[in-house]
Amino acid sequence: MRSLLRWSTLAAFFLFYGVRVAEAQSRKPGSADSTRSLSDNGSPWFSSGVTAGAMSFTGGRSQQAMSVLLQVRPMPWLSLSAAPGFGRTTFGTLSSKGLTDIPIASAGQYSAASYPWSPAFFGSLSTVVSTGQSGSTLGVGRTSLAVGGGLSVSPLSHTYLSADASRPLTTASGNGSADVWISRSLGSATPSFGFSAEIGRADSAATLARSVAGGVAFLVADPITVAFDGSHGLTSGAPKWTFSVSLGTAFSGISPMSGGSIFGRLKNAFGSRATSSSGYSKTPGSGTSCRRLGTC
Repeated sequence: MRSLLRWSTLAAFFLFYGVRVAEAQSRKPGSADSTRSLSDNGSPWFSSGVTAGAMSFTGGRSQQAMSVLLQVRPMPWLSLSAAPGFGRTTFGTLSSKGLTDIPIASAGQYSAASYPWSPAFFGSLSTVVSTGQSGSTLGVGRTSLAVGGGLSVSPLSHTYLSADASRPLTTASGNGSADVWISRSLGSATPSFGFSAEIGRADSAATLARSVAGGVAFLVADPITVAFDGSHGLTSGAPKWTFSVSLGTAFSGISPMSGGSIFGRLKNAFGSRATSSSGYSKTPGSGTSCRRLGTC
């Protein structure tokens, strides 16, 4: 009961913070495009939001997490973000809670709106800063570095096809992943549906993750957006299911490299394990093997 009360109080605080920041920003002139990218000249210099969700694996492990996304755009084509969070994981009679690893990312975009299908190209460089909980199922326990890229096109009016891929540059930092999805702008609502595949070598006795995901983002009061996202694992290596709710000004758009995309929002809540759960035990003695995580 006390644990539930603490989680409820923490959730209320972050939601209140997200709404207050969003309300303040909504009074400023200019707002982000509800469907496209982070290059819109009307995008705010600073945006933020809060994401809360739950995730379950077929091996019996479950996790609840909450994160705050803080995003700065010093230039129209450049985005810098960080997403500190707090989580709790349970596996059988064992449980752990505390701060999660903190992802910090820089992303750039180039748009070619004058060309057919209005392609937009994305690139990112990100790092995950360990909170020092080595061996904890809430984090990898070490700082890692990753690179990513993506493409978005619009074959039909208000319809967007997007894809991205990421690859770790450091060892024992998990595998990479490739995501593809389609988004359709319906005015104040933008539904999305996609597929994610883990790229790399699975940990011992595990399978590479494959999953489908769906979600919808609603523009509540420009630029405040609320989004509901979920995924279902197609293999035992993927989370059996995930669900998250996001609220704030940082979740507009469908950019593969921002918090606006369906997979971007899920990764803000659960980290890279939302789409890639293997590759953490490539170094002998790693404390984050699939057996320790309960994902085998």
